[in-house]
Amino acid sequence: MDRVASSPLHEKLGRALSSQELNAYRQKRRRARASLSCLPPEPVTLLLFYTYAPTPMSKHRQTEAVRFSLNSLKKNNLTGRLRIAREGYNGTLTGSKKGVRAFTASLEMFDCATFGNQRVDFKYVDGLPHNQALKGLKCWPVTEIVTYGFDPRDAPLDAGGHHLSPQVFHAALTDPDAVVVDVRNFNETIIGRFAPAAGAQVLDPGMRRSTEFPRWIAQNREKLTGKKVLLYCTGGVRCERASAFMGSQGIKNIFQLEGGVHRYLEHFNEGGGHWIGKNYTFDKRFSHGAVGSEVISRCTHCGNPWDRYQAQAKCTACGIEVLLCRSCQRLAKSSGKALRCPLCQCS
Repeated sequence: MDRVASSPLHEKLGRALSSQELNAYRQKRRRARASLSCLPPEPVTLLLFYTYAPTPMSKHRQTEAVRFSLNSLKKNNLTGRLRIAREGYNGTLTGSKKGVRAFTASLEMFDCATFGNQRVDFKYVDGLPHNQALKGLKCWPVTEIVTYGFDPRDAPLDAGGHHLSPQVFHAALTDPDAVVVDVRNFNETIIGRFAPAAGAQVLDPGMRRSTEFPRWIAQNREKLTGKKVLLYCTGGVRCERASAFMGSQGIKNIFQLEGGVHRYLEHFNEGGGHWIGKNYTFDKRFSHGAVGSEVISRCTHCGNPWDRYQAQAKCTACGIEVLLCRSCQRLAKSSGKALRCPLCQCS
């Protein structure tokens, strides 16, 4: 009988295997692999976070942070995007529940001053379907974690607004002496926003990009003077520098929603509180809302209710993302009709 010595089992037994034993061993391994392939894909966990370092990093420390984070991300099989500036971190990542939490724990070990003592609001969304995992991995150095187009030294964070919990922010929205400023871009605001029935006045700057914010402030100071100013954005990060800029311009009494709309909808998931529509997201969910949330936006082409940005359609005038319903996606291309966002339609 032929003897073969070419498997891990041979090493365990300390002797050569017969061809029959080796074939049986291989068949058993194939059956094991086949059974594993039949298991449902593991649910995905989404991680959203940002943080500003207590003191800006040196260039060398920023390079170290990128190198360490990239290695930890790969080790824990995460995908997505992580921007690292000398001022801090801003990430949207996906992976397994265990892998995501192992990564955040590694950050606390690497940079305790920034991540220790629960200083960072890590937003975990567990149990997502596997097709909502982000593709690829990018971790890279940037100048700012959010780009506003002005020198961050002209908007120091200690000049920023006071953070309000979702519950306190909710109550403040009913204050008739308050104004609410949405610091997101216009394509985000049209699918969902705060709309208190009475109380605060809601101001939408109608920005196509964040770099338009300083000009809007210069043109609308009188609407903010003497008011309680309430800021909000998707997850909180854009409010940090926006409120700091407003404070540096002499605007007083500034407050911002802690954790952004993400945390607000966690607290007011039933009914949505003062929120209507969906919260635009920068991940594979595309948006999320309260239970039973209604569609408040419309398809740019036909005008029917629609709130999903999945057609990669752009305004032909300014290039901003526009809504295009499923039935219009082919029709718009074949008709040759120019797609114009609501801002360009009004201009």
